[in-house]
Amino acid sequence: MTETRAASPADTPVEAPVEVAWHAEAAAVVLAHLGSTRLGLDAPERASRLVEHGPNTIGEHAAPEPWWRELAGSFTEPLPLLLIAVAVLSAVFGEVPDAIAIAAVIVVVAVVETVTELRAARAINALRTLTAATARVITPRGIMEVPAAGLVPGDVLALDAGDVVPADARVLSARGLRADESTLTGESAPVGKAEAATAADTELAERSNLLYAGTAVVAGEGRAVVVATGAASELGRLGRLVTDSAEPPTGLQVALGQLARAVLVLAVASSVAVVVLGIATGQPWREMLLAGLTVAFATVPEELPILVVVLLAVGGRQLARQGALLRRLRAGETLGAVTTVVTDKTGTLTENQLRLVEIVGSRDTVLGVALHCQDPDGPAREPMEIELAAAARRGGVVRRGEQVAVFPFDPARKLVSRAWRSGDKVRLAVSGAPEAVLARCRLDEHTRGEVDDQITVAARRGLRIIAFATRELPADPPAVAAASREDLETDLIYQGLVVFVDPLRPGVPEAVATLTAAGVATIMITGDHPVTAAAVAAQTGLPTGALLHGGDLSDRTDAELDAELGHGTVIARATPATKHRVVALLQRRGEVVAVTGDGVNDAPALAAADVGIAMGRRGADLARAAADVVLTDDAYPTVVTAIAKGRNISAQLRRAVAFYLGAKLALVAVVLAALATGRPVPFEPVHIVLLEIFMDLGASVAFVAEPAAPAAMRRPPRPPGTRFLDHTTLRAIVLVAAALTAITLPTYLITAADTTDVDVARAATVLAWLAGHALIAWTLRAQPALAWTANPAFPIWAATATVAGVLVACTPIGALVELGGLPVAALGPIALLVLATSAATAVLTRVLRLRTQL
Repeated sequence: MTETRAASPADTPVEAPVEVAWHAEAAAVVLAHLGSTRLGLDAPERASRLVEHGPNTIGEHAAPEPWWRELAGSFTEPLPLLLIAVAVLSAVFGEVPDAIAIAAVIVVVAVVETVTELRAARAINALRTLTAATARVITPRGIMEVPAAGLVPGDVLALDAGDVVPADARVLSARGLRADESTLTGESAPVGKAEAATAADTELAERSNLLYAGTAVVAGEGRAVVVATGAASELGRLGRLVTDSAEPPTGLQVALGQLARAVLVLAVASSVAVVVLGIATGQPWREMLLAGLTVAFATVPEELPILVVVLLAVGGRQLARQGALLRRLRAGETLGAVTTVVTDKTGTLTENQLRLVEIVGSRDTVLGVALHCQDPDGPAREPMEIELAAAARRGGVVRRGEQVAVFPFDPARKLVSRAWRSGDKVRLAVSGAPEAVLARCRLDEHTRGEVDDQITVAARRGLRIIAFATRELPADPPAVAAASREDLETDLIYQGLVVFVDPLRPGVPEAVATLTAAGVATIMITGDHPVTAAAVAAQTGLPTGALLHGGDLSDRTDAELDAELGHGTVIARATPATKHRVVALLQRRGEVVAVTGDGVNDAPALAAADVGIAMGRRGADLARAAADVVLTDDAYPTVVTAIAKGRNISAQLRRAVAFYLGAKLALVAVVLAALATGRPVPFEPVHIVLLEIFMDLGASVAFVAEPAAPAAMRRPPRPPGTRFLDHTTLRAIVLVAAALTAITLPTYLITAADTTDVDVARAATVLAWLAGHALIAWTLRAQPALAWTANPAFPIWAATATVAGVLVACTPIGALVELGGLPVAALGPIALLVLATSAATAVLTRVLRLRTQL
């Protein structure tokens, strides 16, 4: 980590900031740069630096967006602005009830959007829960506990097992100090920490002398000087990446923008055409102005936002029951378009829970050595220690003797050892990295070769290995305690190996296979070791792709890296910035990217992705806050469920929108055609409201309840960049418009020719529309022959609309909406026309392959 230090008040003015690679400098140099000592800072200096650097908090000053501003923003989108204009015109021309109805629709849509956004907002303040509430600080007057928010660069921390690191800090001294950095680096095993400097080009995951804010100390004790606080820490940098990541617009948002522009042109053109055509045929100009306004009202899909919200909300609720919570409704539609999944390894594909799977050597002997390498005065804290202690307990293995010397874990030596006296004997128990232990053991070539082969096989399988050894020491405890560990940890007797696995989550290989069959590529990016990453990728069933090292990617151009990104690519030792870069490259070439992860290191990529998917139970708060979807069951197969449901939501949304817009187009066509013949307008505004109740509520409920097409997850997603209103959707719109026009226009013209009562002609037209529109929608279903019990909403919608049409057309109820008087004898021809047109539409739907392409 490189940090810029501003001058302290005691310093002389500095012309330029000093760049310090803290991990590459000796501890004394770090303290000098920070203007501190091993005894820390006095109170006046701490207060001065707090003013200079600000509180050690992340996102504290980012106030949430006020509700009123969120609400105001909902009124500034193109479609609401167009609706507002229509409402104003309605009021000007005296259609106050229509104006009120439209205004109510606008307000409802705006409130729904605002409430959804406010509930989904989990701002960067979630980061604060990842850091420690207090910290123990060393000062010239002794150790004191202070709020973590009050830490400043130069403070010296006292750290013990169980502490959460409150700020980025350079280790000054350590005794067996180890930290769990899995949520930051992706490395599942605890990392040893020591004072020694490391090379300047050392990767973040291997900087053994730095501790990072938000990580946990799992073993040992130490002292460290704070080098970065708040936004300057690694955790803060991740926060900035999250907030700086612009969420890409979804296909639905783009489509609604396109739709608003197209509808504006259509509404204006239709309104003008009605006025001109009506006056040209001798109609009163005032009535034609009102008729033009009616057409504008019929043309503008003012209920479309509600239709979309209902479809997404119901789909989101169904997803929640299956373990995937939509934090942003629009993500439901985007899920169906995903072409690439970029997944983390630790905690996402694997459980991030090391388990003992094999002991090589005498089980009781190895477990005995393992137990004697652990602290006898406290419970085991590290996952591997916990597993070994439990195995020893089950096997009846116990500690024997008295501890006489302790040599804590040293990240340079990669060993931990403890000496124990039992009777007149003193024995040294040693554990550590296999290469470090074996280098100090007496082994013949044959045995060493066998052990090396065992280690190689386990490493290729992505397993974690610890080696164990012992040594009998002279029976003189004081001499043992005074001896150097270099002298004692030599000439060891090899006892065996213990093998651990971070197991795959259940169902991961099947999930990867399903995504592959569905045409969705999978790329793994992890902070773990390349060998481990490659082994886990193979276990998941991913094909052998490029294996890249995150440390080498800074030397590659975007074009070079982009060429390596494909199905099965694995990037190990990756930083959060690397994940973020990969997501941006994939999006730049048109991919729709889903990112899965659980750690704070995944948050920037989760925020930048088209769909961020976070683990809910064990995921970090920042990861959940940055995500669009949270898996409440932490099950990777739920990703497949979410994508499958997203495809269904997207498909049903296209079907519903195609039907809805086709019906709107039919309304305009029928009105214009009637005026062209010199007839009155077939629909009054109140009739249009009646029709749209069934179009909106009926369509939204019926389509959203549709099951997925049988082959939805056996074909690739829609090509990236495909417009929501593509050629297939446009064909469906035209077909629906033509079919409804073919049903309603002849009905109106024939009935109007047979009667002088325009209300009777309008009654016949409304009946034909209500009876026909649900049947036309039926032809767009992916499975028209689906049993009615699978989705009862469709037959209920069709039956209810038909009954309502008969009631308003043929009974006194119709007087409430200025309809009625249609003879019962007229029902036969209308029914024949509706059925014939619906059958023809069904044939054309199959010919145009709309069922499989929508």
